[in-house]
Amino acid sequence: MRNMRKGRETMSRNDRRRWLFGCGLLAASLSFAGAGVEAAPINFSLDFSGTVSYSGGANPLVTTGGGVVTVDNGTTTLPITGGLLDFSTGNFTGGSSTPTGFQNTYAGGGSLTINGDIGSGPTLLLSGSFSGPVLFDCCALGASVTGLLTISSVDSTLASLLGFNLPATGGALGQVALFLTAPPTGPGLGFSALQGGGVLTVVDVVPLPPAVWLLGSGLIGLVGLRCSRGNRRL
Repeated sequence: MRNMRKGRETMSRNDRRRWLFGCGLLAASLSFAGAGVEAAPINFSLDFSGTVSYSGGANPLVTTGGGVVTVDNGTTTLPITGGLLDFSTGNFTGGSSTPTGFQNTYAGGGSLTINGDIGSGPTLLLSGSFSGPVLFDCCALGASVTGLLTISSVDSTLASLLGFNLPATGGALGQVALFLTAPPTGPGLGFSALQGGGVLTVVDVVPLPPAVWLLGSGLIGLVGLRCSRGNRRL
């Protein structure tokens, strides 16, 4: 009898330990789930075409007719026929010397579009603007343009084909510029260059629906109540 009673007590303790472990696991799972679901980013690949230019002084940096050849999500790639990147930043705000040349800084704002055909006819694939400063680094190994983006729209057909959640929350541009003639020698000087490649990446984070939050909160409350009762019985 003593052995049977001891066995039942041991089983009871083990059951309680498993229950407490389950409490913690469920609460942690709900906590992580509440953070949102992030889809794979989509990446527009840029090629050698179009003009990257700056008129000098307080003017913006402008790209006209920059080629865009594909868009992908890391596993699936869609070819883009007639893809074109056009953008204008905010105005030039200053520049400084760097170990490899100089850096121009342009204000955010402006506008950015990518047009092209992914199989259903020419359309606007993406639109947005720069959400912060745009940096133009020049010139030892060519030049680069970098900046963060606010995305206004992504084509719904493109998003569906690549499993991308809408709306997009932001993105980033990394563009290469190649000089066909002598590059500028300092900040604030005008230039014209060829787009030499790069990538424009768009990201999104989709929060869970409010109903899931309410369900998660209720479950965590029930778990907490049951766990506290389990502790008192131990």
